[in-house]
Amino acid sequence: MKHFKRTFKWISLCSVLIALISCYGDGIDTKLEVETIVSNFAANGAVSVDRNGDVYVSEYGRFVDTGGSGTRVFKLDARGRILDTIQGLSGPMGTAKDSKGNLFVNNANNTINGQVLKITPTGEREVITTIDGWPSSMTIDRQDNLYISNYTVPTVHKISATGEVIEYANDPRLLGGVGIDLDSKGNVIVANFYTADIYSIDKNGEISLIANIPDIVIQNFGIGYITVINDVIFATGIAVNYVYKVTMNGKIEIIAGNGEAAQVDGLLLEASFSNPNGIAANKRTKTLYISEYTGAGGLRKIDLKPY
Repeated sequence: MKHFKRTFKWISLCSVLIALISCYGDGIDTKLEVETIVSNFAANGAVSVDRNGDVYVSEYGRFVDTGGSGTRVFKLDARGRILDTIQGLSGPMGTAKDSKGNLFVNNANNTINGQVLKITPTGEREVITTIDGWPSSMTIDRQDNLYISNYTVPTVHKISATGEVIEYANDPRLLGGVGIDLDSKGNVIVANFYTADIYSIDKNGEISLIANIPDIVIQNFGIGYITVINDVIFATGIAVNYVYKVTMNGKIEIIAGNGEAAQVDGLLLEASFSNPNGIAANKRTKTLYISEYTGAGGLRKIDLKPY
């Protein structure tokens, strides 16, 4: 009996390891599928997932004059049911929710500066800071520190849980920064929308190149957004209609999409996206949520957990 238990545990452990390697090591299992959970969805911008697993998708809209035409952020459950619509915004982009239930939004960008808006659980609104340039996306750590990328100024800002605002990094390579997330060591990972470069910024502010995704920049549209699961980066190729996996040592792989601009579900490399843009992960369930920039886009889902 003891021998049987040891054998059973060993088989179980091997199964788990094989599953993890399939998803995050040597490649994504091709039996995974892309699923549309909301179709004809106006929300075409940044995506974030809070600690309860609820999904926030920004309606950036289209660039008009000096900012986005969208006015809403949608809150959805894991299945795509809309739970709340936050209205009265101006071209909202990145979002993040802290441990107290406050929602932060990059709002009212006008190419000169943009607001970091705080919305409390009771609906009260406060602009906690204004950042020069075009603050574009944000991520939050377990201590409720916000990190904010910038599209037109080569900076990353950090806002502490107590509201202190500092310039966390300043480097020419960060100009065009949109997608932003954190790895397991607390390094800030930033993707450049213009160049399709992905950088790591350590806690000393030192910047290093992780990878450049080649041949995806079309008319200055490169990487839309990124998310990190288990120190693996997932990035959207907004102009080429692919989703990429990038390891921290720079290995690049197309994991979803066939390159056609359409909204078709199915197996990862047979499914199609219509300008995939925002991407975020429920890191507990290993689920990716992807927005599409086109006006008749959708919210797409890839569930990595079964494999």
